[in-house]
Amino acid sequence: MSSDPNAPQPGWAPLAPTPPSGPGPSLEEEERAMRSGRGRMIAFGGAILLALIVGGGYFLMNSGPNPYSAIGRQVNGMRSQNFDSFWACALPRTDPSDIHNNEQLQGEIHERATFSAAQYAQLVRTTCLANLNDHVQPLDSLLPTDDLRPSVEALRAALRALIDGWNAYLTYLQGLTAAYDRESEDATRLVQAIARAWFDYKLAFGQINDIVREHVTE
Repeated sequence: MSSDPNAPQPGWAPLAPTPPSGPGPSLEEEERAMRSGRGRMIAFGGAILLALIVGGGYFLMNSGPNPYSAIGRQVNGMRSQNFDSFWACALPRTDPSDIHNNEQLQGEIHERATFSAAQYAQLVRTTCLANLNDHVQPLDSLLPTDDLRPSVEALRAALRALIDGWNAYLTYLQGLTAAYDRESEDATRLVQAIARAWFDYKLAFGQINDIVREHVTE
């Protein structure tokens, strides 16, 4: 047995030489690869962000307040606060919702003027008429949709006619020098004008609510 420490030992075999692997990727190639990967990530992130923005905009447009609901609430609030309050004041002891036609309304007005024309004129002018006057500015400020505009204009015209009609009638009552005659030409004409404006207001109001209901229940 050899005592040479450098001599091959039993079972020993030399390691196979490592095959040449060739030159690695250049720094320029690595940078290009990194830029390409980063660009794809940026493009992907941008696409996601765009999708979120578009989706969010669609959600906001479709989940925002319904303009018809807003107009419906405004018009109904004005009627309750101004129109109905006026009639509750001008026709004491009578529920305005129980009046269903022009003839019935004219009878209620004539009845009160017959009892005391001067007292009735004073009540309506000093206490009740403010409700209708306060109705004008909010109604004029209303911004209706295109399909609601004709009915809103009709409501405004009816309100103005109602105010003018009552002012003319109250002036007539306060100028009377004899007992009130419900059959007189002037009394008949003036009260009919009030009743016509009352009817036109209710008609326009009903048309507005019909249109609003169609869009709110869709």
